[in-house]
Amino acid sequence: MVAAAVRREMDGEAPFETVHRLPVGLLLLEQGRITEAQLRDALGAQRRTAEEDGESARLGEWLIGSGVLTEAALTRGLSTQWNCPVFGLTGWNPDEVAWVAPRILTEAIGALPVRVRGRKLLYLAFSSRIDRSLAYALERMTGMWVTAGIAQESELLNALARYRETPSPAASYIESGNSWLLARELTRRIEEQKPAEARLVRVHDFFWLRLWRRTAEASGIPALDGVEDILGTVGSTHRFSL
Repeated sequence: MVAAAVRREMDGEAPFETVHRLPVGLLLLEQGRITEAQLRDALGAQRRTAEEDGESARLGEWLIGSGVLTEAALTRGLSTQWNCPVFGLTGWNPDEVAWVAPRILTEAIGALPVRVRGRKLLYLAFSSRIDRSLAYALERMTGMWVTAGIAQESELLNALARYRETPSPAASYIESGNSWLLARELTRRIEEQKPAEARLVRVHDFFWLRLWRRTAEASGIPALDGVEDILGTVGSTHRFSL
């Protein structure tokens, strides 16, 4: 059953990353937040930095750094680009969402669980782009609907630092040479723990196994000591740094 679940996740790559969106610079120009000259200057500076340093700052970062644009205006532009809401993080309480996902995932993708409404809806914030694969995986893992949105990057980075220090479910990481070895190791962990329930989902190169020590409640909100997370990858290279 575990081997079949791993194969299912390997074959079930969702096409979320292939969506083509209007560049944020053109959106900001359309909205009247920047001028054509400011956009040309920003793109030119971005290109020169890439040629000189081999790395290029995001266009929005350059516009903010040069004083052309405010962070709030960029955030509104990004929300239009991704057709999603803007989330404010005032009053955000990390303890309420500490159970949602392993920290490796939130750190690697730059996502922040914001709040749960009615025990059926989870709000998930990103700073510059929506990662639909994570949102879809969280829906499958928690049984909740996930609404993804954009938050100001400075607010989100501060919140992630707090989130990092918040107690969370026990988690471990395994790296396997192939899918068969991964399935065997996950099976061993399940047999050792003998959980009441287990679910496996994939987020990019990560296979996320959650074990419930007690049967998952209808609310989908477990106690921190009621679940354990295991993250695994296949092969020695993967998309995210740990």
